[in-house]
Amino acid sequence: MNCFILTGASHGIGEAIGKKLLSDNHHLICVSRKKNEALISLANSQKQTVLDYFEFDLNHVADIDKLMKSIFEKINPDVDSLYLINNAAIFFNQPIEDTDPGLIAQLMNINLVSPMILTSSFIKYSKHLNVEKRILNVSSGSSFNLASGGSCYSTSKAGLETFTKSIGIEETDVKIMAVRPGMVNTEMHATTANKKNLKTPEYAADRILTFLIDRFEHGKTVKAW
Repeated sequence: MNCFILTGASHGIGEAIGKKLLSDNHHLICVSRKKNEALISLANSQKQTVLDYFEFDLNHVADIDKLMKSIFEKINPDVDSLYLINNAAIFFNQPIEDTDPGLIAQLMNINLVSPMILTSSFIKYSKHLNVEKRILNVSSGSSFNLASGGSCYSTSKAGLETFTKSIGIEETDVKIMAVRPGMVNTEMHATTANKKNLKTPEYAADRILTFLIDRFEHGKTVKAW
């Protein structure tokens, strides 16, 4: 059985990834601030699907290692492969001087600090498993394509890509990469005028999983399309 740990499964790209990973040979473990009842219902309708769901706010970074310890207690030691998809993120667009300091800290915690801690815990708790182990960080073109009002989000994604490259040098047992989806029809692009240029969350999920499973490049950041 292949085991997937997925953050940010409550909506958007994360929900689409979760639906595509519901399979007879998969154990899907989801993490989000609120449970995705539709995803849980879908899993329950598929008799052989294994889904565990952890309702957790990744802004609470001090408790993430405890969360991961609980997650690994759910993982069968005979698992064939193990994957972590760091997808959870929040976004806002406003001038930095108008942004509440607490909101800045929350964005950085969820978008950058939590993937760093999740990666640390994943590597630590999976050391005893002699299987293929991969981490995929969902980044964004905003990491380099900068726009007014997006300084916090862009900084968090640029940091995530630098972290990915660094762990790619540091780590040999666990493989890591980052993928930059293009513009997707989610809440982040709700005000985009030309919706024709937006891809669906399902399309983005397909592309992300293609890189995770078939086109993985350790230590690299690549465009999803």
